[in-house]
Amino acid sequence: MKYILFLLSIFMLLASCDGEFFSQTVNLDPPEYDKQLSFHLLLDQSDTTVSIVVTRNYGILENITKYQDWYVNGASAQLYENGQPWVTFAPLNADSLFILNATLPHPLQPGNTYEIRASHPDFPAVSALQVVPSDFVVDSVRVKFNSVPTEYGDRIDLAEIFINDQPGVKNFYEVRLVKPFYQIVFNETTFELDTVGVIVGPISVEGYNDPNILEGYRSSGLLSDQFFDGQTYKFQVRFDKDFYGSADTSLQVEVRSINEDFYKWSRSLQAYYDTDGNPLVEPVTIFHNLENGLGIFSIANAKKIKI
Repeated sequence: MKYILFLLSIFMLLASCDGEFFSQTVNLDPPEYDKQLSFHLLLDQSDTTVSIVVTRNYGILENITKYQDWYVNGASAQLYENGQPWVTFAPLNADSLFILNATLPHPLQPGNTYEIRASHPDFPAVSALQVVPSDFVVDSVRVKFNSVPTEYGDRIDLAEIFINDQPGVKNFYEVRLVKPFYQIVFNETTFELDTVGVIVGPISVEGYNDPNILEGYRSSGLLSDQFFDGQTYKFQVRFDKDFYGSADTSLQVEVRSINEDFYKWSRSLQAYYDTDGNPLVEPVTIFHNLENGLGIFSIANAKKIKI
């Protein structure tokens, strides 16, 4: 009885308070941040042209109402090969000064060191170094159609990619399955979906047989050679060849020897997408390797096998 009377008295006390009792205004100073340039430059040894879109960061409490405010016009950029100036970027056109393009004089060479440098009068200069991974061998690829039963009673497919790993070197790999998909848009006149073309895109995979394979950006599987250094590794991935929107039955396997920076960036970016908007998990910081900047510079050695 005494407990009930106590709760009743507390309730009456709170009920008698005005609205200001439950509200409080807190003035917060925005956290300091360093103005930085930001861009991504993802290359492989077959590229003949390169392009970057130069943007910038803002403070967490700043309100950016126009997307154009993210772009940075008037930046300059250069690529260096083995410490020597190699390529100078030029703006795409007068209306797109934030897009910088360049044509490579010759292919990127395995074992060579390349450096991207970018600058702007209003921002600290940024740079990043990468070494082109050595060549590697994909021994063979095979697909076992309708070989994996699912919990729903149907069957899906299994791809097996055999990679010959170079011994004594810390290697990282990215594997992705791609195929043609219909490009579909919504017709606002007929209120129907129209097929306007065919594009090549990644297949959303069902899973991997090795728990050491991590999910990366754009439905890729990421793996280091920590447990198979110098051996032939069988990369197994489960998928559905009849994935919705497929334009035909063709399939291509993309295997890329990547650097550790790309491995960390791709993994962290996928983890960011997986947790974005979930208030119950700790926010993910996306990895970057641009010194004094935000973004990623990487060079891969890629193999593409059609099945």
